[in-house]
This record gives sequence, structure tokens and C-alpha cells, in this order.
Amino acid sequence: MVNAINIIRTIILIAEAVLAVALVVTIFFQPANTTGISAIDNTETYYTKNKKKSIEGKMKIATIVISVTMAVLAVVFFILLAIDKSGV
Repeated sequence: MVNAINIIRTIILIAEAVLAVALVVTIFFQPANTTGISAIDNTETYYTKNKKKSIEGKMKIATIVISVTMAVLAVVFFILLAIDKSGV
């Protein structure tokens, strides 16, 4: 059982590393969120109505999904670490 837990923890660590790189890439490729003074007048345009369908909206959703997945994997990793009790 201990050997299986160690293998699962190793897989989780590798997945965390891959997700961390993916998170950095998605954050770097997002355009800057500078709306300037147009945020004050609150006018809706075609772009603001369909923002979720654009690449910017998809990148934002991808960032959220990757972040939540990383958080869940981190919690699972530390639960497995507490179950193992060997600490290695």
C-alpha cells in the first residue's frame, strides 16, 4: 500500500509541474486588461457582450480551470502524505 501511495504522489507531483507550466503560459498569453476610461461610461458593445466566446474569455476560463485543478491536486497530495505517515 505504501508503494502505491508513493507512485500516486509522484504522479500528482508531475501533474502539478505540468499544470504550473500551463498556468504560466496561459497567464502570459492573456491580453492586458486595460479598459481605461471606457470602463466609466459602462456602454455595452458587441465585443463586451461576446467576450466569453473570444480567445480572451477562453484563456480566462482555462486559467481558472488549471488553478482549481492544481489546488485540488495539492490537497489530495497532502492527504496522501498524511495517510502515508512515512514523510518520504
